[in-house]
Amino acid sequence: MNSAQQLCLACGLCCDGTLFNHVRLGPEDDAKRLKAQGLPVTVSRTKPPVTRFPQPCGALCVDRTCRVYADRPRQCRSFECGVYKDALAGRISFPAALRSVRKARRQADHLRQLLHQLGETDEQSALTDRFQRAQRRVESGKADPADGDTYAELSLAMHHFSLLAHQKFYTRADTPPPEQA
Repeated sequence: MNSAQQLCLACGLCCDGTLFNHVRLGPEDDAKRLKAQGLPVTVSRTKPPVTRFPQPCGALCVDRTCRVYADRPRQCRSFECGVYKDALAGRISFPAALRSVRKARRQADHLRQLLHQLGETDEQSALTDRFQRAQRRVESGKADPADGDTYAELSLAMHHFSLLAHQKFYTRADTPPPEQA
């Protein structure tokens, strides 16, 4: 296994509901095949219809491998996070990339712990969906007043994670890669 594969298997943030809420399928993706493989593929009623399945991905295994890897959708095939791209391009070393991944995973795990403390225990929902539900509950006054400090900690932690995700993981085609300091 090469360093790039090790990096992805140490991470999994693009598949576990941390970075994305869903995977959108394109016309070249075989939705019926993915559905037959156990993914909850849905088609919206919008015009034009949108075919997708939710994150965390049902094909993600405990060891962070993908059980539909050979048939994964184009969105999954084409996504390369910023940490991965920087490591491949030599802008950062693979050990530094692994440190970034571990930092992001620790932050995401902390967010999940805080969400759990606030009663948001649905591990089958994406992180931002869970956060938004907790936010709505707290802001509507339906949450226990004692949860205020936990919600404040969660909000700040979510903000810090969002900054990290945008700086290190999400990529934009129109933005040049970051310079190595």
